[in-house]
Amino acid sequence: MDFLYFPEDKSEYIPGIISVVIIFILSVLIVWLLVKASRKQVKSLEEQGYPVVYKDGFDEGQTEEILEPQKAADYANEKKTREKKET
Repeated sequence: MDFLYFPEDKSEYIPGIISVVIIFILSVLIVWLLVKASRKQVKSLEEQGYPVVYKDGFDEGQTEEILEPQKAADYANEKKTREKKET
């Protein structure tokens, strides 16, 4: 088993551990940025009047669950109409 190499000097593991930690932190940062951008796009689409159908708990402020696209469209249209009447 010459292909396995376990160094006796454990300080040789330090660069590998540092690399793994840096890659993990960057991965978490990228996922966080993607979620943030996705929420921004959803908010933008809702403001434009497009129905957004929530099925996976992504909606933090949504009180009622909308599963059917037609109901989501009706809900969005009613909400837009109410907002226009208020202004």
